[in-house]
Amino acid sequence: MNEPRPSPDRHLRLLGPADLDSLDPAVSCLPAAGQIARLHARQLFTYPPQPDLRDFRAIAPVPDIAADIPSIYNAGVGASHRSYTVHIRRGVWWDTSPAREVDAHDFVRAFKRMCNPVAPCPAISYFTSTIRGMAQYCQAYAAAVRGVPTAGSLAGFQNAHDIPGVRAVDDGTLVFELIRPAPDFLWILALPCVSPAPVEYDAFLPDSPELGDNLRATGPYRLLRYQPGEAIRLAPNPAWRQDSDPVRRRALAGVEVRIRPATSAEVTEQIVSGTADLPWGTESARQEPTPRGSAEPSPGTDDGSGLGYSLDPYLVFNLRSPNAGRATGRVGTRRAISYAIDRAAIAGIVAELVPGATVRIAHAVVPPGNDAYQGADPYPAPGDHGDPDRSRALLAGAGDDRTGLTLVHLDSVLATRVAASCASDLEKVGIAVRTVPLGEREYHRLLLDPARASQGAWDIALAARSPDWYYQNARVFLQPMFQSAPYPSPVNHGGYRDPAVDRLIETALSSFQPGQAEQAWREVERRVLADAAVVPILFRAPAAPQRHAARVRDATAIPTLAFTVDLATVRLDDAD
Repeated sequence: MNEPRPSPDRHLRLLGPADLDSLDPAVSCLPAAGQIARLHARQLFTYPPQPDLRDFRAIAPVPDIAADIPSIYNAGVGASHRSYTVHIRRGVWWDTSPAREVDAHDFVRAFKRMCNPVAPCPAISYFTSTIRGMAQYCQAYAAAVRGVPTAGSLAGFQNAHDIPGVRAVDDGTLVFELIRPAPDFLWILALPCVSPAPVEYDAFLPDSPELGDNLRATGPYRLLRYQPGEAIRLAPNPAWRQDSDPVRRRALAGVEVRIRPATSAEVTEQIVSGTADLPWGTESARQEPTPRGSAEPSPGTDDGSGLGYSLDPYLVFNLRSPNAGRATGRVGTRRAISYAIDRAAIAGIVAELVPGATVRIAHAVVPPGNDAYQGADPYPAPGDHGDPDRSRALLAGAGDDRTGLTLVHLDSVLATRVAASCASDLEKVGIAVRTVPLGEREYHRLLLDPARASQGAWDIALAARSPDWYYQNARVFLQPMFQSAPYPSPVNHGGYRDPAVDRLIETALSSFQPGQAEQAWREVERRVLADAAVVPILFRAPAAPQRHAARVRDATAIPTLAFTVDLATVRLDDAD
């Protein structure tokens, strides 16, 4: 296949408010970071660009660096469905000097890096509950590296210890051994964190600026420059070969992201005027038909894709916080806050700031369109405007001193407005709240740090969660957000712990009958809602096609990256 030769002045320009939580694929968890990683980092499996989101192929993993999909027919899946053999595609190169071929050992290193105690992978619970011995490896890793870790001490542990269920038979063959059959294992292996890690990464701390300055690429582009809060630039990767990449292509001279605190309307205005090509970290107005019959992505759920909603936003409580007499650690206080929030008002804020967004009031954790959705409402309020009287009654019974709580949120225009609305609701029932806006990186580092949670650095956080995959995905909300054992999930930001919930999660993961698994997941949801571990606020539908500049072609949405555009397939019309 001949590779398109981009004109030297054809740079794709993105504009918007999002920053990256991390450049390290093993650590990042935001769609914006995944959108950039799609350009420079490849995985064992990934998702193909599919213009029609109603087509199952839009959410079905395909081989990327893997040569094929393991199955019982090609001896890739064992008879017990607890072993997977993955063959590595030849001709995939690192942009090292000289270029070096990616091998199975680079993936073994990647799985070990996920467990590092400095910046653990946010999705680690999927792996520790599925791969044999990975939970024990992570626990041993944390116990061995004490004090102030260095790159040398981390690499020393990784190179001296193995994960029993992940091994390289040779340079071209990976074998995974599972704790139990996992019908969603290929979807787990298609997560962005399953990107190979070269030996050069041993010289740097995970998620460090030094690692960001020394990223090695396997995709069609490589990072040229990253200025936090300002700009991201990528250029063509000379080591990439089209004939060994079945999913991506390279038709651009480069990609430039300008990070600006712009609203959806402001970004749309820049796109219409031709000074930007695509939105970045925000939704723009619904795309109008473009000339010459260019392919456009299908609209989201409400236009027929049938894909699941996100939980966006919700409030999560820091159950470790010592503040206000440990108020957020008391279930009565959390239930009172659940009744106090005016969800309908927040829906109005979203409608004002994100024209065309489709939302539903949320009373549960699992959104519609995802497995195990049940739509419970344990804290009903008239018109979804909250119930201040019932909230005050619960607070009186809880006996809180209510000296003040800290609510942290992203520093976007939308999150700031929503946080202010929540703070106003709580002040009406007698809870003083200080809102603290944080940048992407600072916000996510704070929520992933149990030590700072125990110190009371925050009490309530405004958060959001999108499905990591869309097929057989009952676990993608409930496991990461609430599991505490046998290995705690980093996405369990508030430190929620209930042994009964952990047992139910284990039951769900071990159930071979879908009905039994869903019953267990629904009981998990009922228990965490009864404990008011979080306050669901809104469900957000998958985004409609985003407006783009007239010269942009093949702007296809990727569902697993929160419906952001696949930048690795975009091309520009030279007629513009």
